[in-house]
Amino acid sequence: MLWKPHHLIRKRTSFDFLGKRKIALLLSTVINLAALVGVFVFGLNFGIDFEGGIALQVRAKQGEVHLDDLRSTLGNLGVGEVSLQAFGDNRTALIRVQRQEGDARCVAHADNVMKRRAGQGWSVKQGPSDTGDVVFGAPGGLDAAGWREAVSQVGLTIQERQLPRANTNTARIDMSVEQRAEWCQQVAIKLVEDTISGQYELRGTEAVGPKVGEELMHSGIWAVVATLGAIAVYVWVRFEWQFGVGALIALLHDVLSTVGIFVLFRLDFSLTALAALLTIAGYSINDTVVIFDRVRENMRRYKKMGLIELLNFSINETLARTFMTAGTVFVAVLALVLFGGPVLYSFSIAMLWGVIVGTYSSIWIASAALVYMKLRPEQLRPKDEDEAAKAKA
Repeated sequence: MLWKPHHLIRKRTSFDFLGKRKIALLLSTVINLAALVGVFVFGLNFGIDFEGGIALQVRAKQGEVHLDDLRSTLGNLGVGEVSLQAFGDNRTALIRVQRQEGDARCVAHADNVMKRRAGQGWSVKQGPSDTGDVVFGAPGGLDAAGWREAVSQVGLTIQERQLPRANTNTARIDMSVEQRAEWCQQVAIKLVEDTISGQYELRGTEAVGPKVGEELMHSGIWAVVATLGAIAVYVWVRFEWQFGVGALIALLHDVLSTVGIFVLFRLDFSLTALAALLTIAGYSINDTVVIFDRVRENMRRYKKMGLIELLNFSINETLARTFMTAGTVFVAVLALVLFGGPVLYSFSIAMLWGVIVGTYSSIWIASAALVYMKLRPEQLRPKDEDEAAKAKA
């Protein structure tokens, strides 16, 4: 008995994809406009890579690092986004905490750290002004040297402008808003250190300022723009300029709609998110090029066929390949969403959407663009020199 292959999609399909192009373009326009409005109104939820923050290297005192338990413990501290990753061997981890703001939450953290390190009689409170002043309270009178030693328990290493002269139990520390934000970074370090000190030891710390994050953002944007431009140029050279423009429009559609997903679900936008955008662009152009290649072949073969009919015919011919490729990638990415954990969650959600929108744009955006640019068979370059010679003859 001969084996007969099973076809998920029959060989000869005749779906009228381009007949629905106006509805698809309207839907895409609404989605992209909503994404733009969301970016400008609500903004992206920038992660540590772009906002800045602190990095702590810790080592387990006994056994291996358990990232899930560590993530659960640190996630309840109230210091914002916390990301963890293995670092070097299985006993060392890198903890990254988002940049701290000099708000009342920071003062409350400092109060907890001070009580834990110096004793229950100590306190840290918000100062009476809006300049960032902080008021420290002690159980008994201390001289200036004693105060400096006490406030160092919460990482206050800046030059204090007002300290009690001697034997007082309160002290006001003058800080600007910027100084207090920097101090809050040190408070977060000590809070994390105190929380995990039973099982881990702190091996080193490093601060990432907002300027570095801004530079990373600019570099990331240029990377995305350069990638889209290079892909469009490749398609232009590989095919004709109409194909290059259509591919660029589809890529911009995919990237912008994916950014909208980050806004809608408040996903962390970090360097991993930029990697997802570049990956989606690569996936999308792969499917687009397959369809474009079939379109160009059929335009040479069926020169009298109408453009919309020819595009539908070409898309239907590649539909089985498109469906199998998209389905395989979708299942793989879905596994990442379900079992990849919080570290890969933003990347996985973006990729899941990217598989869907990349397939959609190859059919209804890139191909529909050829209709509006009125591509004709005579606009195609000769396939090779022999064909060019025949055309001249």
